[in-house]
Amino acid sequence: MKKACENFLIVTNTKKDHEMKSANKLKELIEALGARASVVIGDSEEHLTHIDADKFENVDCVVVMGGDGTILRVSHAIEGTGLPMIGVNLGTVGFLTEVGPDDMERMLDRLMNGDYSIEERMMLKGRVFKKIASGADNAPCEKRQEVAVINALNDIVLAREDALQLISVKISLNGSYFDTTEADGILISTPTGSTGYNLSAGGPIVNPGTKLLVLTPISPYSLTRRSIVFGAEDKITLELMRKRKNSEPSGLASFDGYRNVPMQIGDYVEVSASDEKLRLIKLEDQSVYQVLQKKLGMR
Repeated sequence: MKKACENFLIVTNTKKDHEMKSANKLKELIEALGARASVVIGDSEEHLTHIDADKFENVDCVVVMGGDGTILRVSHAIEGTGLPMIGVNLGTVGFLTEVGPDDMERMLDRLMNGDYSIEERMMLKGRVFKKIASGADNAPCEKRQEVAVINALNDIVLAREDALQLISVKISLNGSYFDTTEADGILISTPTGSTGYNLSAGGPIVNPGTKLLVLTPISPYSLTRRSIVFGAEDKITLELMRKRKNSEPSGLASFDGYRNVPMQIGDYVEVSASDEKLRLIKLEDQSVYQVLQKKLGMR
């Protein structure tokens, strides 16, 4: 038995929860049972970054109403708090959500009686390094400066920005050269993220309880480039290179698809397992394979 939840923070996506009907219904159910709840909007990063710190005080559980995209945004907003999260699916597939809107009363009964488990999901840490100008014309630039450290629950991608051209990405593994690939981009996902962009890019589905990194080229200019699975202790560096004279000189480092850092030739992002974990509340004792059968309509 876990701690009985008595104070809830509800984060809802009003694009899916029209007029906040589901969120308000849940708040009424919680208060009718003698517990406390507050509601915030989680439609975008801008909404979530303006959540006052006192909203997290004394909270036992965060209930996310939306789909996987909303859960991804909220995972960044609650980073560092250690708060457990449960998702109510108002979207389509909803791999990260636990229940549907018709199951909210049963969900509350379980949560308020401590009848649930918590599953920890690994996250990625991306360190972005940018070139430092040398100050001399035509002088080679070797120095890089760290400009950002961003965690991601699903994936970190180095991809082309706008032009319909391939980018060239130099891949290093644990400090040693590994490969150079021309593609729309290179994607590194967690096991949780394997059912997201990684899946649509042709990567493998991985048990979300494992600890590993999946590297998948996005539309590579080669028939031999395939996904590669690395250990959670490995460190992968993706550097934007110029392989052809007319190749695209800019790109984008994207974290879970909504936090983006512009990249130029010579910039790189270093990807490794993060110390941060997402704590997902689970009500049902079902395997990832049963979930896949249900979510993907497999028989």
